[in-house]
Amino acid sequence: MPGAEWEQQVEATAAGYRRMAERIEQILVTEASTDGAVRVTVSASGLLTDLQLADRELAAQVLACIRKAQARIPDLMRTAMVETVGTQDPNTHLVLAAAAERFPPLPSSAPPPPRADMVTGAEGDWDERAVLEDIGGPS
Repeated sequence: MPGAEWEQQVEATAAGYRRMAERIEQILVTEASTDGAVRVTVSASGLLTDLQLADRELAAQVLACIRKAQARIPDLMRTAMVETVGTQDPNTHLVLAAAAERFPPLPSSAPPPPRADMVTGAEGDWDERAVLEDIGGPS
């Protein structure tokens, strides 16, 4: 029966692709500089998964910054998609789900440090003036 044979072929092909995806997901490649001072590991998608430097603390900081930056990608993608193609296309949801899986949010263990471009002061340091007055605007 041609219909049953076709269904078996489709299932066999799908199973092969699932196995291939599982194997590819496990691929990690590590390379080191000739002097051994730098060692990196990347995934099959090219993402940096490990960085080893002579200064271990610096390596940890670099990786933390990379993860922090990557965690912002899904929200930025969502904004770009909403502003360009809207939310009606089901493909946008698939793309966003893949981005969220690839770049998960950071665990919220501590409040983020203040940004370098933010000015912070003592609590209660606001003098009640209109905000624009501080930059030469109308008072």
